[in-house]
Amino acid sequence: MLKKITSLLLIAAILIPFAGCGVNQNTGFPATVGHTEFDKAVGSAAVLSDNAADILLQLGFKSRIIARSDECTQEELKDIKSLGKKDDPVIDKIVSANPDVVIADSTLADSKYNSLIEQNIKVLRFVAPTTKEEISIMYQKLDTLFEGSDKGSENGKKEFYAFWSTIENNAKSLPDIPMPKTVCYLYDYKGKTVTGDMPGNIIFTNSGASNIASSAKGGNIDIKTIKKENPQYIFCDTGMAKKLAKNTDFKDLIAVKNKRVVEIPSGSFSRCGVSMLSAIKTITDTLYPNGKSGSVADNYGIKYDENTFFTIGSGADNEEDDTDGSRSTIIIIQNRLDDLGYWPLNEMTGYYGDTTAIAVAEFQSANGMDYATGEIDYDTLKKMFSDDAVSRSEPVVKQEAE
Repeated sequence: MLKKITSLLLIAAILIPFAGCGVNQNTGFPATVGHTEFDKAVGSAAVLSDNAADILLQLGFKSRIIARSDECTQEELKDIKSLGKKDDPVIDKIVSANPDVVIADSTLADSKYNSLIEQNIKVLRFVAPTTKEEISIMYQKLDTLFEGSDKGSENGKKEFYAFWSTIENNAKSLPDIPMPKTVCYLYDYKGKTVTGDMPGNIIFTNSGASNIASSAKGGNIDIKTIKKENPQYIFCDTGMAKKLAKNTDFKDLIAVKNKRVVEIPSGSFSRCGVSMLSAIKTITDTLYPNGKSGSVADNYGIKYDENTFFTIGSGADNEEDDTDGSRSTIIIIQNRLDDLGYWPLNEMTGYYGDTTAIAVAEFQSANGMDYATGEIDYDTLKKMFSDDAVSRSEPVVKQEAE
């Protein structure tokens, strides 16, 4: 019994916290990370933690990773042998790989941890960082393994700053938008999502998006809330897009109906390195394909001139009836009205009916135009697709298309 208690205390002590625990102040080696001392630079690492792997890739230490867990799905690591699950790796494979250190997280089973220690293999278990400061410290600790205490701390800080600056500066590349596009990320069909208390939420805030779950906590949001908020775009885990289109809870959402569902591997929202940067790029490119360099019209892909004119009866509900070819342009107009808060339906119809005319008339009135006819002309389009187009003070309540 005493032996078991001692073992548990040792395990508790080895979990590496992020606050208040700096690296060894001596230059170079020996260097201490957590409660483990390293006499020399780590030459090879078996990485079970996919977040640690992501940071090591961001730090430029890919060549030091000789083995990984199944969860380390980064493209850069696809040719590196797997050791099994990160919480339940195959011990014999780790011993055979003979790494200088095993880098895991708190999910590593205690029995596996003890087995590795008995084999005289050094093991680090990192608690998942949740704040900017904790992520920075993890960068420093991981860099220390390869470059020593002083240089590791200095370089870790520098590389974290570069990583974080890339995230924060991404917003500067976006076009000026009157209203961020509403989005969410779905891990599953039960409401597991990225909430405001998770590191992944920063991906949305710096991609010109408004996360409908930003005020929620704990990684879950009610299905009813998702339906009520009806996000314009849905990002989801790999393999979910087609299933969402058939799911009764999601198939009628705006994003699903308008094919605005984009798959991003779920790990991207919890990994604080190359994967997170890749996710930000994917989301930004999806929402704003032309970035800041293009005009609003360019970003929406609309072309018009002084002869462009639409009124009730223009366009068509389907491509087969689109005799004048205006359907695609009207869909873009409806999308713009939706982004500005004037569009009342859960889908873009492509037909210029009473609903479109009412929305256009309201836009014309709110934007101080001399007329509110509900018809689209050159001046209306010029105003609608300008940087200073005025959004509706409160987005119109959505209703089902007739």
